[in-house]
Amino acid sequence: MRKALLTVLIFLASVSTAIAGNPFEITGVRIDAHGANVTSAREQAIRVGTLDATYRLLDRLTLPEDRLILDPPLVITEDVAEQLVAGIQIANERRSRSRYLGDLSVTFDAQLIRAFLRAQNLPFVESQARPILIVALWQDEEGLIVSTSDNPLARILKDQGYQNNLVPLALAEFMPPQDGLDDEGVQRAWQLANLETETIREIATRFGVENLIISRARKTGHGVIRIQAHRVAVENGFVGSILNMGSFEGNAPFGTNPNDADASALRSATQKIARVIETEWKQAAIVREGERQSVILTALYNTLAEWQSLRDALGGEALVEEARLDAFSIDGALLTLTYFGSEEQLARRLAQKGILLRNEDIGLVAQIR
Repeated sequence: MRKALLTVLIFLASVSTAIAGNPFEITGVRIDAHGANVTSAREQAIRVGTLDATYRLLDRLTLPEDRLILDPPLVITEDVAEQLVAGIQIANERRSRSRYLGDLSVTFDAQLIRAFLRAQNLPFVESQARPILIVALWQDEEGLIVSTSDNPLARILKDQGYQNNLVPLALAEFMPPQDGLDDEGVQRAWQLANLETETIREIATRFGVENLIISRARKTGHGVIRIQAHRVAVENGFVGSILNMGSFEGNAPFGTNPNDADASALRSATQKIARVIETEWKQAAIVREGERQSVILTALYNTLAEWQSLRDALGGEALVEEARLDAFSIDGALLTLTYFGSEEQLARRLAQKGILLRNEDIGLVAQIR
């Protein structure tokens, strides 16, 4: 069974469809600055890092094609960036008399960011899609099986920052074998790496997901990682489609500590995968100016709890400007719904919250899936 070169073992539990993330938080910004003393170096590092985080947030919430057509081009200064910040945290601090290094996390003020982007006439998306399950397979240089605790790709995907993505990445965590090797886990790894549909279906069923990514990573050089990714859709318990997302290469930046080079390269490659998925979500969910409409909506439910869930989902959706209750009964309610964007966009957003929106003979209907 040594022919199997990848790590994957028995799964623990299903993936939560409500990972608590904050799209307005950017984590893991490397900061490094010199100054007349460590205090001035720290101040400069934070200012530059905050500006970097602001541009990363802009990249997360908006599409590059929308940014490119701005006239004049959008330029953010360090002073403007600081005004948009709600709080910062710094980890892994290192300092000398005149140098300061660390990892910066920035939480932005959501209300100020919204106002800033609207003032620039820049369309944006802030709502998160459902998390997508990602299976992390790792092939080491010698072709040996490694345990989950030693799987570099899995460790990278455990980073809490991936929960803040517009499409959160949820790592499929696996239970390590008792004796360090597990023939069943080794076999399953080989089957997943070769995209065998029955094993994929089993994984999707056990985790309770309809979409997942099979990612296979290997080291191709010092500080160079390549990840092959396939996106899989499972429909009614059967594998419906397997899309080859391509090969994503990550390279450690010049000057990276040799001990951190592989992790840095893995992070870079994984972020490229995340960016592709986020771009798809933004293109589908983004709302252009002037797309505002009002419709009569019928909400159907079996219990008061279902009605409350429907009401909360509509009230908490950013596309919905107003959901006015016009009539209420034991199993249904009539509302006047005013929202931005298209009906398809609204349906897609509500589907992420477990609400089915569809057209019937009586008009637009919403109910718990």
